[in-house]
Amino acid sequence: MIVYVGDWVKVSGKWKQVVDVDLEDEAFAVLDADGQMSWWGTGPFDVYGGHESDISMQAKLKEYGL
Repeated sequence: MIVYVGDWVKVSGKWKQVVDVDLEDEAFAVLDADGQMSWWGTGPFDVYGGHESDISMQAKLKEYGL
């Protein structure tokens, strides 16, 4: 899976925006509740519940009036 900074991923049941990407390790980071970066892999064994580009997510938010 290709993930870019600004994309949205669903981790632990919540949508979070990607704040950093490590291409070498095929990983991306989101901010946790404490404002610290939490890293996740893009491999088939890592668990996350979804992925949306920023453009797609912004369209969905607008559709819902947010």
